[in-house]
Amino acid sequence: MPLDAAVDMESTESPLDSLAERIAEDIREDRLELPGFPEAVLRVQRTMQSPDASAEDVVKVLSSEPTLAARALQIANSVQFRRGGPEVTELRTAVSRLGFNLVRSIAVAYAIHQLRLRETYSASARAQIEAIWRCSLKVASASYVLARYGRAGVNPDQALLAGLLHVIGRLYIVMRAEGIGGAPDVELARAARAYQGEIARMLLASWGLPETLQHAVEHQDDLDYESDGVTITDVLIAAKYLTDENGHEDVMCPVLDKLAMVADKHPSEVLEEHAVELRALTSSLTE
Repeated sequence: MPLDAAVDMESTESPLDSLAERIAEDIREDRLELPGFPEAVLRVQRTMQSPDASAEDVVKVLSSEPTLAARALQIANSVQFRRGGPEVTELRTAVSRLGFNLVRSIAVAYAIHQLRLRETYSASARAQIEAIWRCSLKVASASYVLARYGRAGVNPDQALLAGLLHVIGRLYIVMRAEGIGGAPDVELARAARAYQGEIARMLLASWGLPETLQHAVEHQDDLDYESDGVTITDVLIAAKYLTDENGHEDVMCPVLDKLAMVADKHPSEVLEEHAVELRALTSSLTE
């Protein structure tokens, strides 16, 4: 939805005071920040913006947050990412094994997990953040499995990161509403439909993430998305569609057919065949 049109729609209902109007102003003024995000996680993102960033640079940042560093070590030794290698006991080796995409993913998952635990937020905000957390894990795991086994030529680690990050726009909306005293669920849902993709893209751009990821989160709800070949955007759209608990019985998703042609099987079959790995991956990000 175009920004001006969304603002006009909202302003007819509650001019100046609507959540959508405040978010639109944030976008216009380029002042999008995720309130409450752990500083160490933001430093991870900033550090990795530099093309000259090294594993040592990342280790220094991770070391400033022991819990985050411990999560990186734990996941580096998990079945999904150990991949037959020896157990690692020091952070630099863990970062080298995981790679920057997975380190970013671990940091984002850690940040959302920390937000869930804050008792200073309203019950409504905590419930919303919990739902966002669960959605990010499901979509991220499905994106990884589809990329790894769907013969699409999409990097699984980057697909995992896209799945975790696709909720960032929605998370911003909830936190923005909390900062102005809360908002009715219907207004949160309306704002999410209008802005979550654009906000997610802008936040990823501010973190220096690749344009392919920015594009994917921006078009996450475009079920009729068209591209030459299969892209990370297709994988994210399919993963989100297939893991939506509300279902899409009356809505077609041509992207699924595109992925099915490449893999010679429907994406839902790919997820079903690798259900054990899917659950294990979700569990490793949750623990």
